[in-house]
Amino acid sequence: MPTLVLSRISFEARHGATPAERRSLRRFEVDVEIDAPLETAQSTDRLTDTIDYRQVAEIIVAIGTGETHHLLEALARHMIDALAAHLPKVTMRLELRKLNPPDCPGQAAYAAVRMACSAGE
Repeated sequence: MPTLVLSRISFEARHGATPAERRSLRRFEVDVEIDAPLETAQSTDRLTDTIDYRQVAEIIVAIGTGETHHLLEALARHMIDALAAHLPKVTMRLELRKLNPPDCPGQAAYAAVRMACSAGE
């Protein structure tokens, strides 16, 4: 089964566990992999027969820049649930990263959470 991959979808937002984190904008990135029956699109070459990756990115960015979340887990769940509602017959994996997380010893490049959703869940 083909896999649609969108890598490093980025946005700035005010998500964070502490009030101090939520006062300033932070950079986030999302990777999404969507396993879907895209065989028809391979032969028709029509956008209507595939998943429009622009719509996937729009959903991610709209949620990411919308309502503030305290935890990456809650934000990632909101994203994957919205994608699953839009694409009900696919299996997907999502990784959400907060770049340069504040107050993290060792100067981590990012903190991340990964989630998956199977068709029909």
